[in-house]
Amino acid sequence: MDPAGETVGALGRSKAERLIARLQALYDADRAALELTALGPAAIPPLRKFLFQREPSGLYQPRVLAVSALAALKAEDVLLDFLWNAPAVDIVDPVERTGEDAVINAAARALAHRRDEKLFAALIGIAGCRSLAGVVEALGKMRRKKAIPYLIKGLASDFCRPVAEAALHEIGAAARSALIGVALKAIPSVDSETVSSLRTRRSAVTVLRDIGVTLEQWSVLEPLMWSTDEWLSASACRLGLARGQPSVDKEEAVRRLFHLLRSSDWLLSLEIETWLADNYDVTSRVIAEAIERADPVLQDSQVRGSLLRVTARIAKASLARRFCEGVDSS
Repeated sequence: MDPAGETVGALGRSKAERLIARLQALYDADRAALELTALGPAAIPPLRKFLFQREPSGLYQPRVLAVSALAALKAEDVLLDFLWNAPAVDIVDPVERTGEDAVINAAARALAHRRDEKLFAALIGIAGCRSLAGVVEALGKMRRKKAIPYLIKGLASDFCRPVAEAALHEIGAAARSALIGVALKAIPSVDSETVSSLRTRRSAVTVLRDIGVTLEQWSVLEPLMWSTDEWLSASACRLGLARGQPSVDKEEAVRRLFHLLRSSDWLLSLEIETWLADNYDVTSRVIAEAIERADPVLQDSQVRGSLLRVTARIAKASLARRFCEGVDSS
């Protein structure tokens, strides 16, 4: 090899190591990452070494910046190797584990544009161990049926749920059967269901509303409207309003929502009020019917307060609709 070339390469690596020291110290770290990128290929070996080093303190920002630099340098093979080896790294300490997961998420997102088998296998390997938002997001972008169980697993996590729901929504009808199965199954049982099982089932019903179900599938899901879990019951009612039979199921869903208003917390009450207002034609009929037969549910102060707000919103919506119709006819 040309001695001059060796000298230039050695100088590049030496500078890269100094810049990595700045990353570790978080001193002007963003600028250091940019300078590492500007060094070109000479920065890749030191960055690789740094990326693969575990950080017991849980401080993840320097290695996340290293991921960004490697992605900018098109060193995707390094990031792929890192993800491939991630499941084999056994970390017991929760602080270190959290930091390592943040780096894994960054690497997964940096490669999310790829569609190759090795990346898919690496992501599945990680997702089989634990649900991470970046990994779930990257898996979702691949839109593969084999990823559906791992995406559904992500519904149980508060950190992963938004990206898991978005990914399942993108997959669409192919995920419907699995989501229905999950929505109907309480783990370990209905009487002693875990919190993660409830969260997963609530979320599954929400995704099903977005991607749609057939009337036959709705008939299987309909009993969820009477679940003892208020959020699951309300979510099923919302699905019924979107996908049920035009009159029977939708009116039954509204009646059930009225009863849920008696004991729901303020957040669920706000959600229910919005759903009732959005379906004002059905809601108006059911309110009129409840008044006519003096339904005891209307005696509840919380229900009355919510329905007063709903009817005010319905009136405004009806007025807006009449105005628009008047403008269109003119």
